[in-house]
Amino acid sequence: MKRIAGFALNYYKVILLFAILIVSSSVTQDPVQNIKNMIMIQAPFVMIYSFGMTLAVITGGLDLSLGSIAAFSTCAAAFLIIEDQIFVGIAVCLLIGAGLGLLNGLLITKAKVNPFIATYGMDWVIRGAVYIMMGGAMIYHFSHDFKVIADGSFLGISNLVYIAFAILAILMFVFQKTVFGRNVYSTGANIKVSRLTGVNTDMVIIIVYMISGVLASTSGLLYVARLDCAEAFLGKNFGLQALAATLIGGTSLKGGKGGVGNTVIGVLIMVFLMNCLNVLKVSTLWQDAVFGLVIVVSALLEMAKQRYANYLQL
Repeated sequence: MKRIAGFALNYYKVILLFAILIVSSSVTQDPVQNIKNMIMIQAPFVMIYSFGMTLAVITGGLDLSLGSIAAFSTCAAAFLIIEDQIFVGIAVCLLIGAGLGLLNGLLITKAKVNPFIATYGMDWVIRGAVYIMMGGAMIYHFSHDFKVIADGSFLGISNLVYIAFAILAILMFVFQKTVFGRNVYSTGANIKVSRLTGVNTDMVIIIVYMISGVLASTSGLLYVARLDCAEAFLGKNFGLQALAATLIGGTSLKGGKGGVGNTVIGVLIMVFLMNCLNVLKVSTLWQDAVFGLVIVVSALLEMAKQRYANYLQL
């Protein structure tokens, strides 16, 4: 009986919340088109950068610099892409994302800065740099060859969905079927024991933050292609939304548990929640408050789940 109750506590709350949000977001608009837009267009963006947050949380950290990395890398790349150097621009964008992720990883592992302080500080530094670089300007009117990456579709399904699920499949394979993936989980679960078993935990953490940076840059590129505009304010809420989606999905802040597969559910819930708030014309200021509340409630539920798990072991 205890285990049945534990299963319900772990999973049914997510399914129930998901069902409630589907209903509430469908009553004010055409249900089919509304849900299609959320899944085909909105969810893939949030999904990609949330994967990066999830990986960082699994290691026992977090990455609050997602939005600024997306903004800086895409704005830098936009100067090349607008000149029709699309492949070079994309490569530069991803390299910048990896490089900024590398800096986060080095601050955390070599300088021994707390992940919250390291990534939050980097978020301000990078955001300031992109403001200076852009000087209040925006870059827009990109070529069709670039915009089709996000605007195109195949068999009635948006390219965004294919890209997001291709990334999901790669990440699930790497983090479930490879030695590196197992090392990531063991590092998050107990970094000291992992070191004693020969795992280079510093390198594991650095690579994870580099992956997170690349995912943020990828999501930023897709945003720019979709909106046909690169600007310094891109991704202001990426970190908050990604953390909320990660926690709702069930990834533990203590590290070593969860995964990107769980985050998909968290992302869908967050997307439906954002849609509800927009449909109800809730102020963006209140939306930030709602996301913050979601994070707090998710953390409390995680604590309750941990206590219940300890109870089951008695």
